[in-house]
Amino acid sequence: MVPNGASWDARSLTDEVKSRARRYGSDLVGIVSASDLDAVPSHWIGHRDYRCYTKKTADYLEDARSLIIMGIRVWDDVFETVIRVRDHDEYPEEWRGQYYARRLVRFLEGEGYKAVLEPYLLSKKRMAQLAGLGSFGKNTLIINPEYGPWFRLRSILTDAELVPDRPFTDDLCGGCDRCIKSCPVGALTPYRLDPDRCLLGMTWEQRRSEEFGKIWDEHCPPLTRNTYLMCMTCQRACVHGRELRGLN
Repeated sequence: MVPNGASWDARSLTDEVKSRARRYGSDLVGIVSASDLDAVPSHWIGHRDYRCYTKKTADYLEDARSLIIMGIRVWDDVFETVIRVRDHDEYPEEWRGQYYARRLVRFLEGEGYKAVLEPYLLSKKRMAQLAGLGSFGKNTLIINPEYGPWFRLRSILTDAELVPDRPFTDDLCGGCDRCIKSCPVGALTPYRLDPDRCLLGMTWEQRRSEEFGKIWDEHCPPLTRNTYLMCMTCQRACVHGRELRGLN
């Protein structure tokens, strides 16, 4: 047997999954047991597309055993672009991460396991903390000691037995509140975000209103008629990962 009571087969598969995740393009990868994530109380999601409570793993896969959470580093503003497509926004950076994750799904299925790509109503942030990728920041993002908040999360739910990682328990924010002070619309309080006030959560009517129009143009500058950069102000304020991101 190996640590956590897992079999040698589970350890071998876990090592292979992590190796492939990194080879396919992920910079960070961790494992969470389905039971550990399910033990976390459900919480309300206030995003404009998902106004509901988080779900449990069995809602997506009845015999779920493990979750794979991957962090894909964003080292340039090009990864922060948003494209307005008719009446909704699309995020090209998500396509890159989902491509990496789909390759891992195909590997698991080829080994005879079930795998669900991106079970959206399971909290990826909670997975990331439980898997040791980083801590919850006061800007409500996951902060990694090396990359800071500059990475995106992709997830896979599977019935494969994998060896879970240890949770991240350090507090990387401490007494710092630079992100809170930096928010141009006052949407942040420590560890909480008002999604309806955040620039990225506002309706288009609010974004173009007299109250917020100039703020939107400054913090979400347009690149083309239908493309703009998402607001990164609270991320830029974070003290972690600044050198790798090329920030002064």
